[in-house]
Amino acid sequence: MALEITTVGAQVKYAFEATSGTRPTSGYTVLPDVNEAPEFDLSVETIDASNITDTVTRYVPGRQDPGGDVSFTLNHTNAVVSAWDTLVTTAETNYAQGKRLWFAYVFPGADDAYYWSGQPRKLGSSGITQNSLSTIPAHCVVNDVAGWDTAPTA
Repeated sequence: MALEITTVGAQVKYAFEATSGTRPTSGYTVLPDVNEAPEFDLSVETIDASNITDTVTRYVPGRQDPGGDVSFTLNHTNAVVSAWDTLVTTAETNYAQGKRLWFAYVFPGADDAYYWSGQPRKLGSSGITQNSLSTIPAHCVVNDVAGWDTAPTA
């Protein structure tokens, strides 16, 4: 019997490297009011390895592509705007010191979390539609993908 993992109660957490080049394993902070977090498909580029004697094109795997620019959808609250602005400013300071920001997707019931590093960018704004929740797109430029590993400790 499979024990499926759901997104109910999932969290997006973040932490900065204390030591440049070492992903943190603890001390992650919950990103508030996340409505949707970006998916990581890691599509593989292919490289044509054919030569003139080949009658069928041959490929070899190239780099995996996490997508470059990814976007969270955040519920529009004053706390979210403040938290994201602080995250951007803190990230800029840390990057100047060679320390990256890591995100962790933590799913209830899962042994591991999904880790990736990115540089958060200044917030945009949602459009305005009648009788709807205001959400804000929050973009990050992906620097690295560590993938699945032991979930961070408190």
